[in-house]
Amino acid sequence: MRAEDRRRAKDIPADLQRSRDPSVRRAVARARARILDADDAPLLRALEDTDDEVVSWASYGLGESCKGHEAARVRAIASRLASSRRARPSEQTMLRALGRCGGDASDQTLRAWLRRGGELAEAAAYALGDVAALRGSLSIESSAALLEAAQGSPPLGAALYAFGRTETGAGEELGSRLLAAARAALSRNGPARIFAVRALGRSGETDAAADLGRVLVTEDFAPPERAEAAHGLSRLRRAGAAALAEAISQLVPDRVEQLAGDRFGTLLAAVEAVGNDPPKKTVSALWAVARLAPPPDAAATLLRRASALRCAAAAKLALGAWDSDVLRTCDVSSGEAGARARLVALDREPLVRARRAAWMDLARSDHPRVREAALDLIARHPELGDAAPAALAEALASTLPGVVAVAASVVQAHPDRVFVLARSERLAALDPAAPPPTASPARELDTAVARGLRAAIARRWSPDLVETRAALVDAVLAAGLDEGSAYAREACKDANATVRARASKALAAAGDKDGAACPPPDAPAGAAPEIGHALAHPVRLVLETDAGVVGVRLDPVQAPIAVTRLAALARSGFYTSIEIHRVAPGFVVQLGDRGGDGYGGSGDLLRCETAPVPFEPQDVGLALAGRDTGSSQIFVTLARYPHLDGEYPWVGQADGDWNAIAEGDVVRAVRVEE
Repeated sequence: MRAEDRRRAKDIPADLQRSRDPSVRRAVARARARILDADDAPLLRALEDTDDEVVSWASYGLGESCKGHEAARVRAIASRLASSRRARPSEQTMLRALGRCGGDASDQTLRAWLRRGGELAEAAAYALGDVAALRGSLSIESSAALLEAAQGSPPLGAALYAFGRTETGAGEELGSRLLAAARAALSRNGPARIFAVRALGRSGETDAAADLGRVLVTEDFAPPERAEAAHGLSRLRRAGAAALAEAISQLVPDRVEQLAGDRFGTLLAAVEAVGNDPPKKTVSALWAVARLAPPPDAAATLLRRASALRCAAAAKLALGAWDSDVLRTCDVSSGEAGARARLVALDREPLVRARRAAWMDLARSDHPRVREAALDLIARHPELGDAAPAALAEALASTLPGVVAVAASVVQAHPDRVFVLARSERLAALDPAAPPPTASPARELDTAVARGLRAAIARRWSPDLVETRAALVDAVLAAGLDEGSAYAREACKDANATVRARASKALAAAGDKDGAACPPPDAPAGAAPEIGHALAHPVRLVLETDAGVVGVRLDPVQAPIAVTRLAALARSGFYTSIEIHRVAPGFVVQLGDRGGDGYGGSGDLLRCETAPVPFEPQDVGLALAGRDTGSSQIFVTLARYPHLDGEYPWVGQADGDWNAIAEGDVVRAVRVEE
């Protein structure tokens, strides 16, 4: 466990992989699958083990580290699959590993297993979805095989998953077949039905709009399915817009008090799915939302929901008029929803004169997420001119990690926005004796931005603020800051793998080939203190939120270190009074950042304890921003999302109505039940 946690494969005694005790071999395989050492020979040997769990861990590790070794890994995994004499759980993991490798060989192998049917067909279908996501499309042959499985006897619900992992679905040739298969699957309740809803939106068929509209307004469908129906309608152009208008009209409550429960999330998803230029039929429905009037004595929870809906509708109705009445009056709560809606309107036209001044005000907002969203607009608005470096300089000098991270990311992606006319050029312009300016005058880094970057890299960011630290590495090198190379080389020695990887990539891009190699430090960080003291049994967290009481059962079976840490944080009161900072209706609810914008954590890092297990509805995972970047943020899945499988540590299961929670709701109290 210490070797796994410290990411040091060389600390694992070589003879343990040959132990007669399968529990020892399982621990070795798990450690190597999580360490992902450059030497894959031990995992390839473990792939031939007689113990099914050892084989699962080996194939999982090979799949996770497949990039750059696709051909050899696919051959090894496919060979092991072919030699299997009976159906075993490890075969599902091997199939998903093939999906993570991608490529034609994986596609062909998975297609063959899909057509065999039986217990492994579902895993093969999910793996084809992984291949589709890597490629950006499905092959004609795989599309046909999946549709055969979806329409087979019995039909395979998972066969429709892959069509939702691409923008093109089944393509024009098979669009009508996809529509027929998805329609038939709507009548079958279960976790896989959401794949049918998503497939309808990807079918490209106009007739799918009526089906999606029915899903959106029918309470027999689960909230995630209804939210997915809204997303699907946004893809179906005129027919989708008409169905959305009708659905929104039916979903708008008579009284704001009726927004309690999951009705709010469904309506919000529908409003957000409307295009930026809504047709006339949709306008009246949006006005009904924008005019939702809370009672004078409405609680803060209700005001927040009303504001989110009113401002989402107002942003569509304003048509870029950032100072319109509908936008100025939409927020009846903290002001954050209204500010974000104004940014949407501002983004539609050049940011000059009054629009530029309005943007500057929002770039200095007291709401971190508003400020971050304003900074993001710099990339799309070069006309901001001198206002851009001024706003970025102020943001880089901030103590808010998310604001600094976003500003640094803008500098890295668009360094041209922070370079100004060189001082020598400005002086020459004032000198009558100077030669006329050239077509390419010299430019230099804005002094305020340079000062902001220096302040940011001088600040001691806590270890778990990986996104901020990595973004600063990118920014100082892209901006050519004098201290940039030294800062990046120091990051190259960081204990965290994600920081080292970003430093390596940034140094290589800057032409520093000598500094671009960032191996793990010789003196590794100490092992997690929870090792040897990890929880042996699950604990349940009871969370009293603005939306009601919900629970989280933390289970140490897959991620004992993370679960022990999370339970300790709960006992310490860390999650009490915390804001639920992210809610994607129908997808996830996420909490665990006291800063409220998703960039922060507890101050300490957790190394990844990912595992080859599925994320089912209401499963709980540890949020990550790269390898070994976990801290205190957890998420609850609201439906079946196979693309999360194996990518995040699985830490337990949730109970209660998580679909009723809205972004900004607060956890008022937490109780830990042993």
